[in-house]
Amino acid sequence: MLEIDNQRHFRDRLILGDNREFLLKLPDNIIDLILTDPPYKNYQSNRPVVNPKQKIIKDSDFDLKFFIDECFRVLKPGRHFYCFCDHHTFPRIREEVERLFTYKNCLVWVKNNHGSGDLKGNWAPKHEFIIFAVKGKGKHINPPRPVNVLEFSKVPNEKYSHGTVKPTDLLEKIIMVSSVEGDLVLDPYAGVMSTAVACIRTGRHYLMIEKDEDFFCKGEERLEELLNDLNN
Repeated sequence: MLEIDNQRHFRDRLILGDNREFLLKLPDNIIDLILTDPPYKNYQSNRPVVNPKQKIIKDSDFDLKFFIDECFRVLKPGRHFYCFCDHHTFPRIREEVERLFTYKNCLVWVKNNHGSGDLKGNWAPKHEFIIFAVKGKGKHINPPRPVNVLEFSKVPNEKYSHGTVKPTDLLEKIIMVSSVEGDLVLDPYAGVMSTAVACIRTGRHYLMIEKDEDFFCKGEERLEELLNDLNN
């Protein structure tokens, strides 16, 4: 009962602010699942489209050691942790994850189209990695046992004026595998609240933290529209 009371204050909340400040306010062992896409590298789409360029995603907003320390502290024992990354940042993030968590697997998200990057001197990237780890021994995943290659269409950058939005059906898949209805899911880099959308659609509670006010407001509007649609 005490665990439920502690969680209730943080359920279904959107926090506008720096997660380096808010995470410190969370009690130990309160979160059931962490699923997030941190700003692990500087990013701005260079695709030649009619729409204006999106905001630059800055890796200076990603304090990796603090992020891992606090995620480990607030996550319940045995619960699951997922973190998006790419082939450049995977070794560094995995090393930091393994300092505290039990590393389990590297999931591969295959997109329906490729990124831009070096258009003439490199292979076109069509995937991202997702580090899967657990706190301690880890609880079982929900059946049926999933494969670690996930094929879901990429969200167009211009849809939410954000360059790294993740498809909600991909997030729903992960949430369904690693939690049950009523669990509390944390995303400390919530962007336009895709993880919260996935939580609502799967019957989970959410705690979202986003530093950028523009992204936060777009995500807030997105959730209001979704809840209105569900209530009508």
